[in-house]
Amino acid sequence: MFKELKQQVKQVLVESVNPRDPVNVRAHPDNWRCVGVGNSAAVFQPKDRPNLSIKVYANTHAWVSSEEAEIYEQLGDSPFFPHFYGRGDHFLIIEYRPGRNIYDCLVQGIYIPEQVILDVEAAIAYARNRGLNPSDIHIKNILVHEGRGYLVDVSDYRKKGECKRWESLKQAYYEHYLDLYKPGLSVPSWILETIRKWYKANEGEGNIAVFAEQAKRMFFD
Repeated sequence: MFKELKQQVKQVLVESVNPRDPVNVRAHPDNWRCVGVGNSAAVFQPKDRPNLSIKVYANTHAWVSSEEAEIYEQLGDSPFFPHFYGRGDHFLIIEYRPGRNIYDCLVQGIYIPEQVILDVEAAIAYARNRGLNPSDIHIKNILVHEGRGYLVDVSDYRKKGECKRWESLKQAYYEHYLDLYKPGLSVPSWILETIRKWYKANEGEGNIAVFAEQAKRMFFD
């Protein structure tokens, strides 16, 4: 399996134009589908191996693959994270888990139950108990499936310092989302992108709940 996948990865071209923006996928095998993109890599699902995800890094970020592989090994097996199978020079082979990320849930009007928040809390506690420092947890790397939550993209779990992003998201959930949500209510993607840019403009010092309150007044009152 590994040898075959390694040959197929050679057909993948992932480019990073701006480190703050998602990578561009220029090419991939016909029988692979792209299931997600981040700022350093894209994730693919081979149609003939639907239980796998292949995370391929842009050449400029190839070094991240070894760090993330080590983090998966440190996490071990957990229901909160995908199983890790192995790595190549600039790619990882991990378990494919079904579900939608929170971003898509908001855009598509899919309700996010509190159990998802509790699962993320448990996942963070588990990772800390394994000696890691979960960071950069945002609405695109929290997946929701059958009312439960789990995390993908663990590449920043060895960063130093305190990351306040999850605490801000949790605050926004309890103080704004639960009040706003009505069955079928969707949040336009441009509103979410506006909030994201407001938050990033403050380099993590801003409070996403404040931005959410502004957005609520602007677009939902």
